[in-house]
Amino acid sequence: MRWIVYTLMLACIALPAYFILTPEKTVSVNSDNNAGSGDTLVLVKERESGELPTRQQPLRITDGKKLCYALGPYTDDISARVAQARSLELGLTGLINQLQVPNLKDAEYWVHIPPLESRQAAMEKLGELQRRSVDSYIITQGDLVDGISLGLFRKESSATNLTNKLKGMGFANVAIKEIGATDTEYWIEVREITKLDDVTRRRIRAEDADVQWQMVACKHQGSH
Repeated sequence: MRWIVYTLMLACIALPAYFILTPEKTVSVNSDNNAGSGDTLVLVKERESGELPTRQQPLRITDGKKLCYALGPYTDDISARVAQARSLELGLTGLINQLQVPNLKDAEYWVHIPPLESRQAAMEKLGELQRRSVDSYIITQGDLVDGISLGLFRKESSATNLTNKLKGMGFANVAIKEIGATDTEYWIEVREITKLDDVTRRRIRAEDADVQWQMVACKHQGSH
């Protein structure tokens, strides 16, 4: 029985000594291509659990492009500039980018006959339409010059109904062109992504509603 006791005593001494003398394994993670602050040390157990701090999360660089955080969309210039000022106060870049986005709510649908081979051909087609009591006129400028305008509608269904009616009358080349209005969006681009932790992002966003942070390719890919 004595040898069992001796074995247990040796194990109690050797096991703590092993953990004391063996350092916890670490792995070096290059956080992103934007910052020159060096590598970040991350514990292996943190890496495997996925519980890394936000600024240490590995980033995927798409096609070698640098990444930035962008806050938006802001619908007016003044609100965007206020958010920009908050980022500048924290020593961050805070560039304002403007984007033109479709406004489908204000889109219109133009029923027309595409441009004909000449103004004379357009006049002949116009006469044919008017003899059939179809409201129409020749388009004299723009991409559809020498085409025939047949009506502009706010509802796509109304444009479709007229198109089907005219095709039933024998005008097979009637088409619909969607004319979409656009809105301007403002986004605050911050390049120092390793400095932009959760607390800093909340300070820049403040009480602004209907905006959010997104990770995007930097608009300007030059050096920071």
